[in-house]
Amino acid sequence: MAQMDPALIVNMLCALDEKTLSMVVANILEAKPELAPGLVSLAVPDLTYAPTKAVTEKRCKGTIKRLSGGPNGAGFITCEELGAVFGCDVIVDQKQLGNLIAGQKVTFAVALTEENKPQAFDLQCDGPSPNMPSMGGCGGMRGGMGNMGSMGGMGG
Repeated sequence: MAQMDPALIVNMLCALDEKTLSMVVANILEAKPELAPGLVSLAVPDLTYAPTKAVTEKRCKGTIKRLSGGPNGAGFITCEELGAVFGCDVIVDQKQLGNLIAGQKVTFAVALTEENKPQAFDLQCDGPSPNMPSMGGCGGMRGGMGNMGSMGGMGG
């Protein structure tokens, strides 16, 4: 493909009407979803902090994949939806995990780290624990939002 002048492309895009430009941007993001985190960070930096809607309306589902020990440890959650966009698992601070264990299905809110990677918070059980199916889930044990200040890149 021939090299195109970026300034020319920008001028052409700016000349489009709003509806057409929105469609072009949507098509680009559909073809290259890895661009979305950087664009969000530039366009609406407030979304790099946890808005209320992230906790109450747009929750993700996943499974705790692995945990790393220690007081500053972290865990990872597999989430099909976020994995397709970001190409990686979702990181979660050890303090957010509470008594959750690997293999546990959870719902969670998500925000972006400084590196534009997804980070989970406000974890909640989404079914029985893999080691205690008769317990009916987590018995109310979850990370909650009390430790938001300890999350790197989250404005705390």
